[in-house]
Amino acid sequence: NEERVFRERMRPRKRQGAVRRRVHQVNGHKFMATYLRQPTYCSHCRDFIWYEATFTFCTCVVHKRCHELIITKCAGLKKQETHDEQVGSQRFSVNMPHKFSIHNYKVPTFCDHCGSLLWGLLRQGLQCKVCKMNVHRRCETNVAPNCGVDARGIAKVLADLGV
Repeated sequence: NEERVFRERMRPRKRQGAVRRRVHQVNGHKFMATYLRQPTYCSHCRDFIWYEATFTFCTCVVHKRCHELIITKCAGLKKQETHDEQVGSQRFSVNMPHKFSIHNYKVPTFCDHCGSLLWGLLRQGLQCKVCKMNVHRRCETNVAPNCGVDARGIAKVLADLGV
């Protein structure tokens, strides 16, 4: 009996004092605050992120102030939407896929989706033929189909309208 009491006391305390991270959901994106270890650019406003940012599970990295302004649907979102959501969001639905091709960069270039550096000597990443968006090969599947669309302009107009 004493042996059993000793085992119960020696059990490690799991997640004692752990901080729960808040998840913000915007258009299917699940944003979570984090600290970045390398230089990164915001995929919404294209400004440099100095310290804290939010990221999604589809590797989209944005400022904390920009996460509410994302208007595109998450590419990793499953097709489990209700009919009411589709009717309300049809006005702002954009489905212009990018036309990516392999590109060699002569100067250091950052990915427009995840914000990190496109590294390597040759064939560092992909560039859209139409809108000149630069992405990693790993980010190609996560990029929203909004080729040629000014997402910042649309977000600003929607914010002014209060939508």
